[in-house]
Formats: sequence, C-alpha cells, structure tokens
Amino acid sequence: MRIASIAAIAALSLSAVAVTSCVTTEKVDQVNGKIQSGLADVCPKVAAADMAFSFLTIVFKVPQSVIEAEEKAFAAAQKFCADPSSVTLQSAPQKVLEALNAINTARAKAGGSN
Repeated sequence: MRIASIAAIAALSLSAVAVTSCVTTEKVDQVNGKIQSGLADVCPKVAAADMAFSFLTIVFKVPQSVIEAEEKAFAAAQKFCADPSSVTLQSAPQKVLEALNAINTARAKAGGSN
C-alpha cells in the first residue's frame, strides 16, 4: 500500500505546487503536463508492486485482511492511474484525496499492515 500512497501523494503534491504558480493558460498546461508525466512514471510502478504482492501471497501465508486491503489500495490508485492523461490540475486533488481515503480505510481494516 505504500506504493499506492506514494503515487497519490506525488500527484497531490504536483497539483498543490501548480495551484501556487498557475496564472496563465500556458502555465496550467505545463502543470497538467507535469502531473500527467509524473503519473505516467509512477503508475507502472504501482502496477508492478501490485503484481509482486500478488506473487508474495502465493508464496507466503498473508492474512486475508492484508490481501483485501492491498486490493482496495490498488483499486484506489487505479482511479487516477487508469488514464494519467485525464488527470489535470482541476481534477487531481479530488481524485487523489479519494484514493488516499480508500487507501487509509483499507489500511485501517487490515490493522495497519503495509
């Protein structure tokens, strides 16, 4: 779940920086590009981490609550990773906050496991 959390926080951080510097359409476009390229870089790592976790659940005995929490965290990250090009300065904060809430809820249900 750490990878999913990092992806969400990275996207939110990029959009927060953008809010402080956006004055012109050109700057907004630049920020949108940075958010989208950042997600395009991070999201494959989220998918790889999910695949690695799935493999570990086959090899090791992992509590069902942890497996379910990881699945929910990955699903939450997929809300903005499914199409990074659709995430913009305007939509990133809401999408990321929703993902972080889902990740935190899943983490709490798993008993704080990562």
